[in-house]
Amino acid sequence: MGLPVAEQPEEKTSSTVARSGGKQQPRFLATMAGRLMVSAILWAIAALTISGFILSFAFRSYVLTDVDKRLELLLNTIVGISEVTPDGTLRLNPPLADQRFLTPYSGWYWQVNEDGGQVIRSQSLWDFEFASTHERPSFQTRFNQADGPDGQRLRMAEADVILPEVNRVFHYQVATDMAEVQLAIGRFNWLLFAALALILVTVTLALVLQVMYGLRPLRSIRRDLADVRAGRSHRLESKKGEIMPEDLRPLVDEINGLIDQNERLVQRARTHVGNLAHALKTPLTVIQNAAANLPGEDADLIKRQAKDIRVHVDHHLKRARIAGGGSGLGLPVKERLSKLVKAATLAMADKDISVTLDCGEDLLFDGEKEDFDEVLGNLIDNACKWARGQVSISATRMEEGLRRPMLEITVEDDGDGVPEDQRTLLFERGKRLDEHVPGTGLGLAIVQDIAEMYGGSVSLFTASLGGFGVQLRLPAK
Repeated sequence: MGLPVAEQPEEKTSSTVARSGGKQQPRFLATMAGRLMVSAILWAIAALTISGFILSFAFRSYVLTDVDKRLELLLNTIVGISEVTPDGTLRLNPPLADQRFLTPYSGWYWQVNEDGGQVIRSQSLWDFEFASTHERPSFQTRFNQADGPDGQRLRMAEADVILPEVNRVFHYQVATDMAEVQLAIGRFNWLLFAALALILVTVTLALVLQVMYGLRPLRSIRRDLADVRAGRSHRLESKKGEIMPEDLRPLVDEINGLIDQNERLVQRARTHVGNLAHALKTPLTVIQNAAANLPGEDADLIKRQAKDIRVHVDHHLKRARIAGGGSGLGLPVKERLSKLVKAATLAMADKDISVTLDCGEDLLFDGEKEDFDEVLGNLIDNACKWARGQVSISATRMEEGLRRPMLEITVEDDGDGVPEDQRTLLFERGKRLDEHVPGTGLGLAIVQDIAEMYGGSVSLFTASLGGFGVQLRLPAK
């Protein structure tokens, strides 16, 4: 039907990616809430993980220290009840009556041996014998790991002792199986990290609620700014029941002051442009009338230059009337198009133009009526001027892939059309490709100015009716 319209930069969805340093980031990380939550959660994970390892290490150290103290106590007890008989035999008097040392492979063991001499040991060792881990005597208690019976991994305390009755060195060893200790450490670690994971989930939920609640006033300010931009409000105001934080109140006041100043500047600029343009129109008329009575090339030059000045004056007069704001509840598109079509067909009654209008009843324009009438009035008027007998107008709503909903309005005629290489000239102020048809050459230039002011676009193409087509995009409500 027509040439495809290139997406405008402002219409591309900025919600899918955010740019930072030329790299694409997920949208969540491009928001303040996302960055606050991610950074806080990462810090919480780091803090809880470090705390978990510290607590696990502390518990393991405490358990091992407790085991070592118990082994050292048993070692000293065995040394204390050791005696050497008159025949030189070492024995425990009284015998150590601990059931753990009587049950084979119970996990608790002791052994006393003399280098190159006798060896006595607990019944729990059965037929197993410990090997000495030091070649030289050491009279300090030492703790180490050792292999035990039945594949057990033992924690051992050992020391060399000289008994007072004889001048002989005996090597004492006491050991316990670490399986139960390791099991206790494992249970503690599991409970610890399960508790830390639960704390992390709780902290994460608290952070999400905190960030959402803390940034709520900023979201309210964003909605209020959207209302101001759409024309539903003129200032940022606190909603009923909503309390603006004191640290954001200066920001709101500055934004309201900026809005007020902008409105004054725009109104002053429009007034000055209108006054200047109206002030120039009368002298231009005098110059054109005077030049019409003068002969020669200089008169033609004066008339052409005066005509160009009038074109620029008319252009800026129309630009000064552009409102460029939202329309509050929205402007019914079909109702306005019907009125504009009726006015255009009455003006071209001598041409017997047939205009077809395809537009939904629910379409609304998010802008001012004057701007809509200016844009579509120009397009429909041009189409009726150049059409042989048929004009087609259609309007649809577009949302997919766009930052905001847009109206796509197409105006086509069955006239002679415009060559593709000359279409860009139509957007130049005062440029007309055919001087035989009345006009100022400002129509499409004004249409483009208004469309761009609303964040829309205009494109030209060959109509399906064979003539000229214009595709216009304006914000929808």
